[in-house]
Amino acid sequence: MVLPAEKPFLRDEIVRFVNQIKRGVDSTGVALDVRDQFNLDRLEKEFSNTESMENPKERWDRPVFFFTEDQFSLEGDIDVGILPGKPAFDSRWWVFGISNLSGKLNFGKWVTYDFRYRLVYGPERDDREHKKKPTPRTRSWNGLTSLYERSYVVFRWRRLALFWGRDYADYGPTDRGNLILSTTAQSLDKLGGRLGFKKLRFSFLHANLYFDPQRTFSAHRLEFDLRRFTFGLAETALYTGRGIDPIYTLPLSSFYANQFNERKDDNLLWSIDMKYRMLTGVMLYGSLLIDDFQFERDGTNPDKLGFDVGGRFALRAPLPVTMRFNYRYVDIYTYTHRDSLKYHVTGRGDPIGNETIPADPPLGALLGPDGDIVRFDADLFPRPEVTTSLRLAYRRRGEGNDWRRFEEGVDDPSPPFPSGVVEQTFRVEIGVKWELDGNSVAGFDAGWAWVQNQYNEPGVNRDDPLVRLFASWDF
Repeated sequence: MVLPAEKPFLRDEIVRFVNQIKRGVDSTGVALDVRDQFNLDRLEKEFSNTESMENPKERWDRPVFFFTEDQFSLEGDIDVGILPGKPAFDSRWWVFGISNLSGKLNFGKWVTYDFRYRLVYGPERDDREHKKKPTPRTRSWNGLTSLYERSYVVFRWRRLALFWGRDYADYGPTDRGNLILSTTAQSLDKLGGRLGFKKLRFSFLHANLYFDPQRTFSAHRLEFDLRRFTFGLAETALYTGRGIDPIYTLPLSSFYANQFNERKDDNLLWSIDMKYRMLTGVMLYGSLLIDDFQFERDGTNPDKLGFDVGGRFALRAPLPVTMRFNYRYVDIYTYTHRDSLKYHVTGRGDPIGNETIPADPPLGALLGPDGDIVRFDADLFPRPEVTTSLRLAYRRRGEGNDWRRFEEGVDDPSPPFPSGVVEQTFRVEIGVKWELDGNSVAGFDAGWAWVQNQYNEPGVNRDDPLVRLFASWDF
């Protein structure tokens, strides 16, 4: 079963997904390993068994309060957590307190209003001093920040879902952030929707990134299944200086054709991706990002490309193990534009920031241009609710990772990759996570990081340990 790339889902949709999984398990007759059975039991208890559907207090993640009358229901939840740790290349320990307040208002089975508000309390240093801005959307008040992280209304009727509000978006084959649109960007203020028909799924969104200066972002994606393959096509447009552009809100229009013929200087990106379910427990994927591919080649303008290749392998014996690998490449000048306000980033359009204004994260790969990274993760489950992890990562960032834009007339529009003095970082981490009933969790991560030519300065080589502990109690 392949889920649509665009979320959120309503509860009755997830009930349908869970029932499909159960039918698939029953039809094969293959016994699940202890971890998969744990996850399926959790999904059933949260969404599809009779007790949870009749009484929310019987769910896996029980709400703190719940009221219902006729077709209307209101539920609310809260969690609190503590996160002490020492980041790599920082001699100080940090301790953060975090609380998430969330709620849902349901109008029958068709309309849901969902919101989440996040509070974080931490030391008053670096960007967390009084009245400083730790992130583009938060301001510190004596170390306390608040973030209206998510708030949206979603309407669903049969295969059609319409969305209005603030939430994250992710377009692509991997659930860990994609090249063209990723959850590593901040949540977007958007309207959008999706439509599914048999093996064909289509989604679109239109988002306000910032109001002064005005920056607007549109995206749409087509996804379809063909035997063991899932293919995806996505297109995005980022523009400034005008409000909602009707032609970009139409989900079946060609952004490129309209921009090329009429708009001229909007920043358009495309992506092509694929997932291949090779065997039971084995999934391979790849994606290609295209940023201003040159059709008329005269040697003066570079092609700006990025790509992902990766896979996921799940083994059942002697203990359940899930392994993932990924290689990501993003060329120099990718995501940039002649007009810096049209860079493929969120917020004000500033991916660098300064002493008073934090940097805006990319809409796509957090790695940014002129860099690559290879990652390997392995999760071993000695008990159904316990995950032990090994994570390895090697990253390179060239001098073009400073988000320089391409200038006409440069001597070498396509320098060696990665360019100039290259920062190289290798990290190894181990971790343990214990999942408790009701979405409470506790655990730790520890590791070491080595860096050469830090900040692209020759000969600046360092290594340092890192430690993170976390505990969260969901009421």
